Amino acid sequence: MSAPNGPHLAFPFHIAADGRPARVTSLEQHVRDEVIQLLLTNLGERVFLPEFGGGLRRLVFEGAGLTASAMAKAMVSQALSRWLSARVTVENLEVSGVGETLVVDLVYRVAGAEDSVRMRFERGGG
Repeated sequence: MSAPNGPHLAFPFHIAADGRPARVTSLEQHVRDEVIQLLLTNLGERVFLPEFGGGLRRLVFEGAGLTASAMAKAMVSQALSRWLSARVTVENLEVSGVGETLVVDLVYRVAGAEDSVRMRFERGGG
């Protein structure tokens, strides 16, 4: 499946071997990049779109207990629902805190695609 309305820039932005901005070759890659950008962007980070973001990077300074897990799950769920609900269907979202490690396991399906995509974000530390 190719990206609608032409090719999209790759994330993270970089220059390809031909000296032009790198582009993704499929809608699935583009949506994957959108999910990563959304979840790792902090609220208020984008000046002209301060409500955009999933805020997972903010959790670096939180513990990995039940409260942080519940907060992370709510933040991810809300962000995906608000910003990408037309692009993805969340099939499973699990957030767990074990010791000092917070794990976000996301399974989603790109609209119109047959296969599910699994992404895992893991943060260790305290």
